[in-house]
Amino acid sequence: MSLVTLQDRYRIFVEDVGDGLPLVMLHGGPGLDHTMFRPWLDPLADEFRLLYLDQRGQGRSARVDPTTLNLSAWARDVDLLAEALGVDRFALLGHSFGAIVATTHAIEVGTADGYVISGGGDSSAALEADVNAALEALGDDGAAIAKSWEDEKTVQTEAEFAAIMQAQMPFHFAGAVPPDFGAATLYAPEVLRHAANTGYGDFDHPPHLERVSRPTLVLVGEHDRTTTPRAARVLHEGIRGSDLVVVAGAGHMSFVEEPGAYIDAVRTFLRRLG
Repeated sequence: MSLVTLQDRYRIFVEDVGDGLPLVMLHGGPGLDHTMFRPWLDPLADEFRLLYLDQRGQGRSARVDPTTLNLSAWARDVDLLAEALGVDRFALLGHSFGAIVATTHAIEVGTADGYVISGGGDSSAALEADVNAALEALGDDGAAIAKSWEDEKTVQTEAEFAAIMQAQMPFHFAGAVPPDFGAATLYAPEVLRHAANTGYGDFDHPPHLERVSRPTLVLVGEHDRTTTPRAARVLHEGIRGSDLVVVAGAGHMSFVEEPGAYIDAVRTFLRRLG
């Protein structure tokens, strides 16, 4: 594990595991870190070089003014990191908010050999509508979870951020939440607060998906209430030649609930990139 200095002198945290085709991993959030992926995705390191990244302003990476952060900036960091590490080719995997960044990279930059969009959203408005419908279906339980999303707009401390995540996690899992999930997370409340007050990047991908020209795998949990199978189908249908895999029995945290099926799908896709 190390801090890597990018071309703009920013220091970004990367945990480098395994050998083979580099796979840059973009975590969810915003305001979380790479530990959400581990140990569940570590088995991929037997065949690929996993670059677990704490995105700019988050986790163990250097803190920045959150007003300088946006989807395009996080997407550009992928190539700055590849350049700093001397990586000539790489694949990109993003989950949840990381998938939104990965989709932005596929549209605006397109330098990855392939993309894994895991639990991605098609647009801010559609994602919000899906979440609100799922919360309403949960009744009183949904009201408590909905309050946690409102609390994101005023979160100040890491402890408050952790409490928000604890309240939201049952929404993100189809089954029971692992008792230690998120225990190693270093939270960036200022990043979450800024994102919550500015629409999480206010994205609308469908009109631009025809620009994605690289091989793409769209992954989604069968019971994902956050970034739903509906959204995954929109991404799949909009990205020419993409693959769609629905992970049976899983919610939003599909790689945690069904790691075998998830890893098999990612491994099969990456092998095709050569």
